[in-house]
Amino acid sequence: MLRLLLVRHGESVWNEEERIQGQQDIPLSENGRKQAVALGERLRGVKIDACFSSPLKRATETAELILKASGNSLPIATVSELMERNFGEWEGKCVAELKVESAEEFARWVAAHYLPAPPRGESVEELLARVKMGLERILAEVSDGTVLVVGHSGSVKAAICVLFQLPPESFAKLKVDNASLTVLEISDGRPRLCHFNDTCHLRNA
Repeated sequence: MLRLLLVRHGESVWNEEERIQGQQDIPLSENGRKQAVALGERLRGVKIDACFSSPLKRATETAELILKASGNSLPIATVSELMERNFGEWEGKCVAELKVESAEEFARWVAAHYLPAPPRGESVEELLARVKMGLERILAEVSDGTVLVVGHSGSVKAAICVLFQLPPESFAKLKVDNASLTVLEISDGRPRLCHFNDTCHLRNA
């Protein structure tokens, strides 16, 4: 049986500022580092057999802190398909800015449940196809044991949609918080959701 520990990175500097990050390489905030350590301490005693991460620093740093705090020493394999959704021209902007600068376009995007691609960005369908490729790479390398997978809000939600064959419309109905833990077990090719968006380790962080 394969056990997937899906994690969204800890809070980043731009999360603090409520900026759209997308694929910009933004580091963790100090609070984000504390969150990652808290999750690692929660996993202390859990033997992690492999670790995969988005190559963006907020994800790889989260993975490093989790492994260290949990007492696991193993390499982190970066998977580019686990990167956050590409928000194109909207990256680096606050939602409040977009509601003024691109009011009509942004309103249409929200009304369409975030499915279309932002200007020069990536649609949800494109994100799902990309994350599916990344999951296929991971599942081709490991078939059993416990695997830590660190990504982003978009890529974690996309992974759930892919593994459970949910339609793209389901994407916007999922919420994944910073440094949250989502646990899936895969046996005989069938996934089972054990924990979703679990943040109990952050109560005292």
